[in-house]
Amino acid sequence: MVRSSLTLFFFFFFSFVLVALGRAGAQDNADGAATESTVGFCESENRFSGGLDCTQFVTGTAEEAKEACAQGLTMPSVAGSFTEGARCPLYLDKIRLGGECERQLESGLVVRSVLEFDEDSPFASCSGLENVCTTFIQGQWKPASACGGGGDSDSSPDLPAPSETEPTSEEEKEVGGVPANSPELAAEVETLADGFDFTEGPIWIPSQGADPSLPPSTLLFSDMRRNVIYSWSNATGLGVYTNESMGTNGKAFDLDGQLIGFRSGPRNVARGADPKNATVLAGGYEGKSFNSPNDGAVSPKDGSIFFSDPIWGILARPEEEQELDLHGVFRIDADGNVVTLELNNLAMPNGIAISEEGDTLFVSDTGGLPIHPNPKLASDEPPPTLTAWALEEESKVNQPPVPIWSREDFSDGMCLNERGLWSTRSGMGPSIYGPKGLVLTNPSTGQEIGHIEIEDPTNVECHTEEEGVLYVTTASKVVKVTLLE
Repeated sequence: MVRSSLTLFFFFFFSFVLVALGRAGAQDNADGAATESTVGFCESENRFSGGLDCTQFVTGTAEEAKEACAQGLTMPSVAGSFTEGARCPLYLDKIRLGGECERQLESGLVVRSVLEFDEDSPFASCSGLENVCTTFIQGQWKPASACGGGGDSDSSPDLPAPSETEPTSEEEKEVGGVPANSPELAAEVETLADGFDFTEGPIWIPSQGADPSLPPSTLLFSDMRRNVIYSWSNATGLGVYTNESMGTNGKAFDLDGQLIGFRSGPRNVARGADPKNATVLAGGYEGKSFNSPNDGAVSPKDGSIFFSDPIWGILARPEEEQELDLHGVFRIDADGNVVTLELNNLAMPNGIAISEEGDTLFVSDTGGLPIHPNPKLASDEPPPTLTAWALEEESKVNQPPVPIWSREDFSDGMCLNERGLWSTRSGMGPSIYGPKGLVLTNPSTGQEIGHIEIEDPTNVECHTEEEGVLYVTTASKVVKVTLLE
């Protein structure tokens, strides 16, 4: 079931691949076949492309469908326009119709998001559309003939599934530092809790050294769609830490053991155990509000705070505007008084980590976005990357910023321990970047060492006080990973 409080990470990928076409009147499908989906369709504005997204109603009355459309289907509060007794225009185009993603709304109505195929886009390829459907829309994928299925194309011969340039043999080239076949690492993966909407930001509270108002020996993590921070421990199991997370995504400890939250709700970075009463350290840059602080890390050298600032958190709130003309990585000095822009030429910065020596900053960038304020970044290019940047003695990015290494990779959250750099390769990422799951990389060279298969990972916590144990958040659950070698 899809809730109204969807996270913006979902919003981008969901709406980015939905059809953006003009209106059409009531008609049969392109093959002249009878259709079960004649209730009508809902078109709503796509804030990324400027076009229209189309959702087909499968059940319910026209009145019920019209009401649901007015409340917003693709994005909450973005009202759509309902056309009764008609089908989404994309059904007429067998070449561009990738498939449908069927789901049930909270009202009980069944709808199908109509997804457009584009072999030149990694997110709109057949595997990309399936990932969008199953991971973020959380529906049932129904491929059309362009993606090797039947559906509305049953009356015509199926077209062969298009090639998606995935590595198929050991002889194929590497992409960046990713080997064609990343070895699977020996590990035990245990589900600790399930049934969430979208979990993020895991952090382990140590038995000693942290703010005493925090529960010791406990994992905290957020469900972004529910605006809840949960707790889990061996002693007490799963519990609710707070029902008002303030949109806290990533979390970190400062050098005094105080909790730092990177918050998409109020668009700021704050310090304190209680999100409602936390002290705001920074809410903007040069008089303009941040976009949506997402993830961050604290320098072990001087306590300065680095964080990514993509746009996800404000896209579901049409009343809020993007004020900055960039998506950057910022730094707050140790005193919390000065904010500096450290990296400004990124498409969509996401996960952040800092080496234990404090001399390297690691940043994941999920790639181009059609509505990026920089025209050079407003497309599928540049590709997603995982990059290491050198930090000066004063804990600032060396200028001009030149990567130590960089590779194409679709990563989310990350962390470091004695084994290396652990990153979460999202289920949304195209297969060309390697196996999905928890990925181990040599932090000095960027060479991928291996992976642990985990479905739809979003972030990882390395510092757990248990040797060989990591905690990983995913789209719907939290897992404990125990390394066996």
